[in-house]
Amino acid sequence: MRLGRGTWTVCCYTVPPKAKSPDGPVGPARPDGLPERARVVLDTLAGLEPELKAAAVLSGTGEVLASTSDDEGFARSAVDFADALAAAGPGELDSSHVATEEAEVFMVSESGFSLVAVTARFVLASLTSFDIRMSLRDLAAEEDDA
Repeated sequence: MRLGRGTWTVCCYTVPPKAKSPDGPVGPARPDGLPERARVVLDTLAGLEPELKAAAVLSGTGEVLASTSDDEGFARSAVDFADALAAAGPGELDSSHVATEEAEVFMVSESGFSLVAVTARFVLASLTSFDIRMSLRDLAAEEDDA
């Protein structure tokens, strides 16, 4: 974008619209099951968060619905992390952000789901938390429409 004498870089991203039709040109446009929809949520989140290292979507009962990692140890660690946070204090946990020297770990609960995400260090925490929360709301909306 050119404004006056200087050049300004404009940054934006586009989120694809939800597929509402039952069939697309090459098969179902909308994934059939909750794990498949959770996987789509993680794929979308990865597009929004380029510094994402790993993430997992958990059900309200602590079951891993989808994970970006093929390592089963990460999925188990995500469940353990969410359980430890839930046990840490009174009341229902909404979200948490932990920063280490090498990474940042986010856990957000929304609409009966939780998402644990590990990112590179120094991401914009408020934006990352927002993207995670919106991803979970999209998953919940898909479940309501199913």
